Amino acid sequence: MAQATDYEKFGGLTGKALDDLGNAKHELEEREIQIRDLAMQSSVRFSELMRVNSELKEKIDFLQDLATNLSLRNEELEKKNRDLEIQKAENTKLESDLRRNLDKVVLKEKELELQRDHLERQVNEKTDELIKSQKLAIIGELASRMAHDLRNPLSTIKNVVELMENKQKLRIEEKIIYYGKLHRAIDRISHQVNEVLEYGKASQLQLQSANITSIIKQIIDDNNFSKDVKVNVDNVDLRLNIDVRKMEAVITNLLINAVQAIDNKGTINVRILDNGSNAIFAIEDSGPGISPQNLTKIFDPLFTTKQIGTGLGLSICKKIVEQHGGNISVKNNPTTFIVRLPKNLSVQV
Repeated sequence: MAQATDYEKFGGLTGKALDDLGNAKHELEEREIQIRDLAMQSSVRFSELMRVNSELKEKIDFLQDLATNLSLRNEELEKKNRDLEIQKAENTKLESDLRRNLDKVVLKEKELELQRDHLERQVNEKTDELIKSQKLAIIGELASRMAHDLRNPLSTIKNVVELMENKQKLRIEEKIIYYGKLHRAIDRISHQVNEVLEYGKASQLQLQSANITSIIKQIIDDNNFSKDVKVNVDNVDLRLNIDVRKMEAVITNLLINAVQAIDNKGTINVRILDNGSNAIFAIEDSGPGISPQNLTKIFDPLFTTKQIGTGLGLSICKKIVEQHGGNISVKNNPTTFIVRLPKNLSVQV
């Protein structure tokens, strides 16, 4: 009876132990499951931490590179700043030097300006003196030529008057000869004086319609050239507006020059051309021609190769022709003076 009770007690203990063991096993299994879950969660968390760590490492590397670059850039900026400070110091010194030099330049400019004004005054004074000297020289040369040119006809007049005074009675033939000499001498004096007066005049043109051929022929008749001089004139009916008195002076001068060029023996041809709006007349002589060195100076005032004359004749011709709006030129082989004039020049008041 007692043994049965112990067995029952043992059986009861064994059942309890088995129950506890089963509970423990179940608990262990649950813990195993929990541990596996934790392990898996830990693995996932570790992977995530590794990923985050990798990203952090990349960012740290980037920041380190950036810090390195910034450090290098900072060093470059510091170097440039030092260079700029050096450049600034040099610029300051240069500015100071430039300011000093500028002051010197301004001072020098003032000195040069004073010198320039002084030189300009001297040049103006010398120029005025030179102009006055040239004018006096021209006046002196002109006076000398006029004195030389007037001496001969005045001597002629004086001699003729003395001859006439010494002869109480003069035959008609003698009177004609003496009066002829007097008239020629007076005409010569008048011509010389008129040349000088004409050159100094600036009178307006008194225009009128005239036949240039008729004027030329009348001048040839009036001058009564030597019988050894043959003058041929084109027979052209050509009218134009001119100052007749002044154009007569031009034509007379050119014809007398041509007669002198052939030494009162030879041929003079006067060509006349109606060239539309212009009239052209050319006076050609059979003389030896004009030397090339004189050809370009032939119209200059006071220039002459003659023993007599003021040297104003051709210069006056040029002035009158240009006043008419035309031009005058000369060429050699044969020697020809060519005058071009507008036919319908407006009448000047």
